[in-house]
Amino acid sequence: MDGPVDLHYGTFADAASILVLAPTESDSDDGLCLDLLTMYELSSTNVLSATVAQSAAERFDLWCRVTEDALPARATIVDASWDDVSTTCGRPALPDDERSTQVSIQRLPANAEPIDLGMAIARSLGAWESTPESTVLCLHSLTDLLDRFDRETVVSLASGLNDLCEDVGATAHHHLDPATHDEETVATLRPLYDAVVEHVGEDGWTVTNASTDADRPSFRRSTTPPGGTAGTDPSHPETIPMPYSFDQTLDLISVARRRTLLYHLKDRGSGAIPLDELVDAVATRERAVPARDTPDSADSVRVSLVHAHLPRLADLGILDYDAESSTVEYYGNPALESFLRYVETLELG
Repeated sequence: MDGPVDLHYGTFADAASILVLAPTESDSDDGLCLDLLTMYELSSTNVLSATVAQSAAERFDLWCRVTEDALPARATIVDASWDDVSTTCGRPALPDDERSTQVSIQRLPANAEPIDLGMAIARSLGAWESTPESTVLCLHSLTDLLDRFDRETVVSLASGLNDLCEDVGATAHHHLDPATHDEETVATLRPLYDAVVEHVGEDGWTVTNASTDADRPSFRRSTTPPGGTAGTDPSHPETIPMPYSFDQTLDLISVARRRTLLYHLKDRGSGAIPLDELVDAVATRERAVPARDTPDSADSVRVSLVHAHLPRLADLGILDYDAESSTVEYYGNPALESFLRYVETLELG
C-alpha cells in the first residue's frame, strides 16, 4: 500500500469511526480495508463485513488473498448485495472448505432498506460486545448505498452506526468513492467520523483526525418501521413513523436481552407489570431460543434489567420503572411494536 498510513503507532488509536475516501475496488481501497480489518491480532479480533454491491463470496475472496488460511476469532458477512433480479442461485457462493464454515453469512432480502442493514450490523455488534476480542467493522460502501437511497437516509445510517460502534467499543470504517459524489455530499459525511483517510493521487494517503473538542454532528430523524402490521411482511411497509432516530433504533435492538424484553412487552401490551414477573418472563424466553446464551440465573437477568435495560428504555419514554414498588409501566406504541414484530420475525422466524 502506497503512502504512510500509520496503523500500528497510534494514528487510529482513539478512532471508533474512520471514513475511507478512495476509488471503489481499487488496490488502494482494498489494501487499506484489509489493513484496518487486521489492525489487531487475528486471534483476538471479531470481524464484521457489510457489503452492499459485491457479494459475500467476493469480499471473502479478498480477505483470503491476503490472510491465506488465517481467520479471526469470529467472522460475519452481512450481504445486502441482492438486487431485484438476483436469485440465491445466481450469486457466487463461498468456497466449500474449512475456512468458509467458520464464517457466518447473513443475507438480506432484495427489498432491504438501510434500517435492515443497520439492524443486522447492530445485532452482531451487540452480541460481540461482551467478548474479550476487539471488534472491527467494514461497510462497503456508502457509495453503493447513496446510489440506491437518498442522502439523508444514508447519512442517518452512518451516524447511527458510528454512535453504536463508539458505545460498544468497536472500530468501524466506511468506504466512499469521492469521485462519484458532489462536494456537498462528501463534506456532509466527513464530520461524522473520528478520522478521515483519503487517497490523493501520487501523494498516497492522508489522514485527518477530528478535533478532540469538536462535537460530532447528529442527524436525528424519525424512522419508518420496515415491517407490515399484517403478518410482518417486509414487502408491505408500515406507514406509521417511529419517533426514534437511526442511532436510537439501532441501540434498541443491538443487545439480545433488550430485544427479548421488548418482544415480551410488545406481546403483553401496555400496563403495569411486577418486576419479578418480568424477570421470569425474560429468562424463560431466553431459554427457549437455542441461539441465545442461557442466563446464569434469574438474578443475573434482574441485575441487567434494573441497571441497564429498563433505565435505557425509560430514557426513551417507552416505559417507567418504579424501584420502590418494583413495578414496570409499559406504554403501548403501535409504530414501535410493528418494528419489533418485524425484527422478531427476522431473528426468530
